[in-house]
Amino acid sequence: ISYNEFCDQMLDEDFPVGMMKTKAPLNHNYDGDYADRAEYRVVERQETNAVRKAIRQLGDILSKRENILFKITREFKHLTHEDVVSVAQIHQALLQTGHSMEPEDITRAVLHVMLDVDLDRIPYVELFKAVKTSFHEFPATR
Repeated sequence: ISYNEFCDQMLDEDFPVGMMKTKAPLNHNYDGDYADRAEYRVVERQETNAVRKAIRQLGDILSKRENILFKITREFKHLTHEDVVSVAQIHQALLQTGHSMEPEDITRAVLHVMLDVDLDRIPYVELFKAVKTSFHEFPATR
């Protein structure tokens, strides 16, 4: 059941132009798919909240700390000579610079800002740019 269907069933019209209408009776038939749809929505909202939290955490690390990009880049240079890194290498570099973030959260944040990226070959300069650009799109929760 959608929000509009719910409101149409339970609430009166805001600005009726004529006589009040008689509402249709509630459908009391059991809908077997409703539980599956509700479960899917709950899981979807939890994942959305987890993505928001992950991108906000990575944005806080990269945007609010002085010289952190230089320190993380230096750690990447210790780990690899290429311009691409993996999620495990990002996790290792963050740990080496004193920031703990779960690999699943790093994956969520990377996939949010770079949709078609290979998680074993993430161009970290583009990742930094994308995270810095999207930092203000996710305000802190109150």
